[in-house]
Amino acid sequence: MSKSLKKRVDGRPRYLQVCDALVAMIRGGEVAIGDMLPTELELCEKFDVSRHTAREALRRVEAMGLVERRRGSGTRVKAKYAPIVYNQFVDSLEGLLQYGKATRLVIQHAELKAVPERLIGTLGVKPDQQVPYLTGIRYQRDQDPPLALCFVELWAPSAGAGQVEQLLDLDRSERALYDLLDFMNLSRVSQTLSADSMDRRTAEVLGAEADSPALVVIRRYYDLAERLVLLTNSIHPKERFRYTTELTAYKRA
Repeated sequence: MSKSLKKRVDGRPRYLQVCDALVAMIRGGEVAIGDMLPTELELCEKFDVSRHTAREALRRVEAMGLVERRRGSGTRVKAKYAPIVYNQFVDSLEGLLQYGKATRLVIQHAELKAVPERLIGTLGVKPDQQVPYLTGIRYQRDQDPPLALCFVELWAPSAGAGQVEQLLDLDRSERALYDLLDFMNLSRVSQTLSADSMDRRTAEVLGAEADSPALVVIRRYYDLAERLVLLTNSIHPKERFRYTTELTAYKRA
């Protein structure tokens, strides 16, 4: 593996290449749960990288929840698969939408529903106006059996007649949602993160404990005309989702 890594040129930083190689070792069974990963010095030799690069690669694997590191004890593998780690550059709309490629949203219910009073202003609709309302479960793609990441509620206040018909058809609703969120037709996405407790209904569908801590993520998707296309409310068990924002400084010429 080290030889192929040394020869590979993909334009990405070396620490990311080493990180990917370590993840492949873990998920491929080359290093089992409970085993130790190579030390920083061993990684330097194995992948022909600097100590700083090896340390950063290990930090990334730890941030993914696959290993635990203890000073003086090394890096021990604790999971083959981990809760999804969502890394977003805060100035990148495309980066936000990558989340949908790493997971799959399975719609389980769809109906026309009157908007609750608390959302009338947010959705920009009239009192008692009915709009498409969908609920479903988002799963991590690369795990068998699939891991349920969150329960999702979706409101589509700007959907046209043809879009409404597709959204309400469970055989076509997922495709219709992806069409609504076409990157070329979006101008911006705003999101709010908050802490809450898991209600009993949501806990049951996610296989979590009622009243346990949860991360709630509300996203608002706007089109080029600044209309609210979609509002989503995602409820995550605390141990299944980790949100990371990475800030990069602009380098002066």
